[in-house]
Amino acid sequence: MYISRTHHIIFFYLLTAYTHIIVMFLCHQLNRNKTTTMIIALLASSCFVGINSFQLPYLTRRVASPHQLSNYVVSAANGEESITSAPSSVLLTTHAPDDTPSLITRRKSNESDADTLLKFSTDIQHVLHNLRGMEFDPCIPRHLMGHRSSSLSYSKTWTLDDWEFHNSRKRYFRYLKNMPHSRLMRRIMPQQMALLIWTILSVYLEDQFLSSYKPKIPLAALGTISTFVGFLLTLRSNHALSRLMEARKLWSKVILNTREMASLIAAFVYPVDKQLALLLARHVSLFGWLLKSQLRFTKKDDVVELVRTMLPNKRDADFLLSQRQKTVVVITRIRQVLAHLGKAHKLTTAEEIALDHTCHALSEAITSTGRIRASPIPTLYTSHTSRLLVFYLFCLPPALHLSGLDGVMTTVLTMVVGYAMFGLDEISHLFEQPFRVIPMYQMSKRSMQAVADCFTCRPPALDGEQFEVDEEDKLAQRELTTYWSNKDMAQVSDNLME
Repeated sequence: MYISRTHHIIFFYLLTAYTHIIVMFLCHQLNRNKTTTMIIALLASSCFVGINSFQLPYLTRRVASPHQLSNYVVSAANGEESITSAPSSVLLTTHAPDDTPSLITRRKSNESDADTLLKFSTDIQHVLHNLRGMEFDPCIPRHLMGHRSSSLSYSKTWTLDDWEFHNSRKRYFRYLKNMPHSRLMRRIMPQQMALLIWTILSVYLEDQFLSSYKPKIPLAALGTISTFVGFLLTLRSNHALSRLMEARKLWSKVILNTREMASLIAAFVYPVDKQLALLLARHVSLFGWLLKSQLRFTKKDDVVELVRTMLPNKRDADFLLSQRQKTVVVITRIRQVLAHLGKAHKLTTAEEIALDHTCHALSEAITSTGRIRASPIPTLYTSHTSRLLVFYLFCLPPALHLSGLDGVMTTVLTMVVGYAMFGLDEISHLFEQPFRVIPMYQMSKRSMQAVADCFTCRPPALDGEQFEVDEEDKLAQRELTTYWSNKDMAQVSDNLME
């Protein structure tokens, strides 16, 4: 049975009072005067207080509140407390300065439960090579990614070879050659087929029933309408592209801020408490994947295996998976640890401000990306543009045929105009929701790698720098970076673009 500190203090004062009374009674029986009796009683009580005060640091108590880091092991070395991860309820113990530093784990546990850099690196490797080992995002539709791995697409991060191929002077011939397999052509094929049927039908009706009397539709009026249609489509496309660019910038900042957060944790938190630093590193490495799952409409269990791999503590994983906004849990955990270390005077004010500033940047990324996903281009503008486009293309075939063009030329011109306008309208709709287009899969992998590198690729110690060296610090970098791919190991890596 474990006695809490409060019960121990009450019991301590009761025993002190009882000792005082007993000593006074014995002195009275020995016929001592009142002054001598009081002095002896006070000396006896002082001795008792000293003995119990010396034993007080050895008090063992149970930590019950999950909001006070109850699921972490509290260790003591030289009288200073630190917290490490433990799978279930733990015991808090403080040792005297002369004692050997130890870890108090849950009952029937041992020191192997403590997290290490090697375990962290192994979990990162399992995620990047097994759970998320595919080169491209499997959730992106084929009409956006392309049917071949060599297809150029905005939905994947580009290499230098991709840029060379894209800027080639042969691109015009390549685009004409691949036009039947165009992803945009397949997207607008239903609209184009409907326009083709209407064009053939209108030409047939004019030739059969309006051969004697052919009313003329002024092309100048249609030209005026086409100007408005083109302006509305261009404006909508520009708005969609601006949303795409903003979303891409926000995701670049996600990589930047997760790397900055991991670097600050490795510099400020890891030297004073390695277990808490690794706990935060595991949470930060999940941030990109959690944000991707939140922004893209994926299944609920998309990140379950990922979270349970990176958070071996079951209570941590269950808590994160049960929350409505999982990304906010990462920020909450970081600030919880900062508050704990700040109260223990293990971080300076400047260090706390730097860490909290990066926390705010991550929180801002959650809000900004959520705003883009939740607010589309005004639907009134979209519907008006679509109606005007349909009206213009409905009137175009009869106007061209009645102006003197034959059926073949009318059909060809109508289809070319339809391809241009339908294509522009479809592009604006695809980019309006940018998070199903941008390569969040690859960027989440880059973010996780960047977080791991901040801990496994630490620079050599400076002259005069003093820090505690353990067995992990003696491991070679190659042993800690097993999650690197062959591309990462190349002399000139093209797998680092963000």
